[in-house]
Amino acid sequence: MRFGQGMPNEAAAPSRSAVSDRPTADASDYSGPGVEAEIRVGGPRAAADAGGPRSGVGGPPDEGGDGYVTLYTARAFSTDGAGRVTTEDGVLDLPVKAPRELGGPGGAPNPEQLLAAAYATCFHNSLALVAGREGVSTADCIVETAVELRKRGKHDDYAIGVEVVVSLPGVDRDLAGRLVRRAHEHCPYSKALRGNLQVGARLA
Repeated sequence: MRFGQGMPNEAAAPSRSAVSDRPTADASDYSGPGVEAEIRVGGPRAAADAGGPRSGVGGPPDEGGDGYVTLYTARAFSTDGAGRVTTEDGVLDLPVKAPRELGGPGGAPNPEQLLAAAYATCFHNSLALVAGREGVSTADCIVETAVELRKRGKHDDYAIGVEVVVSLPGVDRDLAGRLVRRAHEHCPYSKALRGNLQVGARLA
């Protein structure tokens, strides 16, 4: 069974077999995917440097115009020509290298892997929350995410595709399907990516 929502006028995200069978585009001119994001000159970091709250619980909750209250802010910095990523608190300090498949040296995490790791963890937390409300244990659950970097044509027209595959051993399949759908509806990463990327979530 497959659950999820793709981009408008596009099919659902492909299965892992389809992922492996898809022809790969020439990546010799790889310069990173295009991403739609809010970019501010002198944005959040500048505001924090001016005395505003930084990451964690360093200030009062901020309620934006959408009604959400900010509970936590994580801040990361890309430096060394995109060759290193660090977090403000220093907990994360990693080299970043393009994979060999994209003409890079490999041997270090790449942006797609970091996104996959973050999404898998966030989805797992959301699944544990909705399953817990149903009295279902997720102790043996495995959440796998596949993040694809895609390219169209010969120009720098890049896109990201994401698939989430959930294994819930010992749980009735119909119930597991409902839990996966509910987690996909509530997961903050799923909400953020839905409508911007092709995202699918399914049972293994």
